[in-house]
Amino acid sequence: MLFNSISFVIFFPIVVMAYFLMPVKLRMGWLLITSYFYYMCQGPVYALLLLCSTLITYTAGLLMGRFNTDVTAKKLTIFTAVLLNLGLLFYFKYFNFFMDNIGIDPGFRVVLPVGISFYVFQAIGYIADVYRGKIAPEKNPVRYALFVSFFPQILAGPIGRAPELLPQFDEIHTFDYDRVRHGMLRMLWGYFLKLVIASRLSIAVELIFNNYSSCSGWQLFLGASAYSFQIYCDFASYSILALGAAEILGFRLTENFRQPFFALSLAELWRRWHISLMNWFRDYVYIPLGGSRKGTIRKHLNTLIVFTLSGLWHGAAWTYVLWGFLSGVLQVIGTLTKPARLRMISSFPLKSGAAHHIHVFLQQVITFLLFTFTVVFFKASDIPTALGVLRGIFTDFHLSDILSRQIFQIGLGTKNLLIVLAMLAVLFIVDTINEKTGDAAAALFRQKWFIRWGTYYFFVIMILSSANIGAAQFIYFNF
Repeated sequence: MLFNSISFVIFFPIVVMAYFLMPVKLRMGWLLITSYFYYMCQGPVYALLLLCSTLITYTAGLLMGRFNTDVTAKKLTIFTAVLLNLGLLFYFKYFNFFMDNIGIDPGFRVVLPVGISFYVFQAIGYIADVYRGKIAPEKNPVRYALFVSFFPQILAGPIGRAPELLPQFDEIHTFDYDRVRHGMLRMLWGYFLKLVIASRLSIAVELIFNNYSSCSGWQLFLGASAYSFQIYCDFASYSILALGAAEILGFRLTENFRQPFFALSLAELWRRWHISLMNWFRDYVYIPLGGSRKGTIRKHLNTLIVFTLSGLWHGAAWTYVLWGFLSGVLQVIGTLTKPARLRMISSFPLKSGAAHHIHVFLQQVITFLLFTFTVVFFKASDIPTALGVLRGIFTDFHLSDILSRQIFQIGLGTKNLLIVLAMLAVLFIVDTINEKTGDAAAALFRQKWFIRWGTYYFFVIMILSSANIGAAQFIYFNF
């Protein structure tokens, strides 16, 4: 049951109406039942793994609460719980990858359960917070099971934190028109990003990457750039839909994207991109490794470790590992060269406002290009394909191609290419408003009625006219 499916359009209103109409005491149980039902729609047997992870971490939390003064017992408990959860993740996500790389054919292939990377990390984060004393062990099994399985976020995040999300299940949520309206507009924007932009871009991206050897450098560059926007719109759309659905019910989830292509460096981009995951790695991997507290060399090594692990988290393939490693390398290079770059900028003779805006724009463009360079490995089916795409970009790129009709020869056709370019302009406008105000939806609500309703109708018409275009599944369901 995808967010962009007819079944979800039927499922979600039923959940919402029943939630607000039933007695408060029954609501938590209702959400747990509907969350498991939602997850079982992806595959009934997957619910057993979800339940297994939940029971392990719930029990570990209670045991650590009982062993409050016994540090050794607490360490043994959290070590066992983390090991068991990572064992589940390894078997279902990395078993095939591991066996392929050691050259053994077990005679079967393990199927990856949807969402396992997200709920395992959420559960591990909970027991880590209990161990550190940031939150008391959750004694209510229904509340904890709902924390791990809450349906808006279970398939592809955002990865929730226990101190922020668990207390919300005790709140009494009433039907608030302004909050529901805000959540619905968020969901409308999420559907727009997925169905209108990402799905169209996927057509061009798949065509170019599947036929990269016969594409010109300009077409390959367009394909790589299109994929940067596609993955942003695709994953941001799921996160926005999750936030909107939760908001309608009265819950606040972690913001997962904050206009990443406005970033002035790769380090800043990663602070704006998949925020819940990067914060998870920061708090539970980077800082425990020493963070930046143990010298410059250790700091850069920790950065490389975190981003390489992040790449492996995204997928069981060397392309993902290399993508993560390169992202870390570019950040380290950026940090090492920052003093020299600042000295060069400070000595630049132009100090006007226009020069500043040009400099900011160039930083954003360079950051986007570096990001695009790395996501070629993220998209490619294997390393030779990624290297072939990059080789074509750098060796067969001719400026004369830009002036030819080749720009239209990327699988979309003139009409859809013009539509997607126009919709990317809409994306830029909305992201600019979000960057300046923090909430484009609230800014729209302050406008006159005909502007508001004109915007609503525009989004609805574009979504309905794009329902059958491009890929239906969200990219991050693969992870």
